[in-house]
Parts: sequence; structure tokens; C-alpha cells
Amino acid sequence: MIWVFKTTIKTKIQVRRVAPLLNELILPHGKWNFDLEDCDKILRIENQQVEICESHVVEQLSASGYGIEVLE
Repeated sequence: MIWVFKTTIKTKIQVRRVAPLLNELILPHGKWNFDLEDCDKILRIENQQVEICESHVVEQLSASGYGIEVLE
């Protein structure tokens, strides 16, 4: 399953700040990356875990102070 999110994460420093959270949510059954060059600061997640859903990722990153929304 592949999810794509628009975020407010703009720098590599911010990526490093959320990396432990994303690793905890996604690894070892998936992978994630950011495209900071894109105007929407894309977060792309490939996930094989059925117990993790898009809304959980949104909740966790929002709780960390970042804007995030699912892109269709």
C-alpha cells in the first residue's frame, strides 16, 4: 500500500526530527521518504502493515506540530 501526503515539513532538520516517529510507525514493514523539492513537500510511505492507517500517520505528525494531509 502506498500513501502520499502533503506536509509543512520544509527542511532536512525537520525530517530528522520526525524520523524516529516515522520509523516507529512504519519500520520494519515499510519505508518512507520526503520530496522536499516538491511544492507540496511530499511524504511518501510504502506500508505492508494493515494495522497502521493513513489517519494514524496524520494524527501523529499533527501532534508533533506539523501540517499534513492525504493527497488523493
